[in-house]
Amino acid sequence: MSTQIHCLEAEQRLQAYVDRALTPDEVAAIEAHLAVCAPCARCYRLETHMRATIRKACDEPCPEALKVRLRNLCAECDCDE
Repeated sequence: MSTQIHCLEAEQRLQAYVDRALTPDEVAAIEAHLAVCAPCARCYRLETHMRATIRKACDEPCPEALKVRLRNLCAECDCDE
């Protein structure tokens, strides 16, 4: 990948960048683009904020009453049909 990328390529690689699944060269290219492109930088901030919010929501324990209700619904489900 060239060191200079455009918005479409940055957008396509944003998930992998946030997941830390890119090569060092790809990371450098994305970071260089984010440093000069305000719309893509906003998308990056939105993505990281959204992931943090979801992670926080998933940390809350499931209420016991909801667990019981879900178990009952699953027991009633006839999924083999």
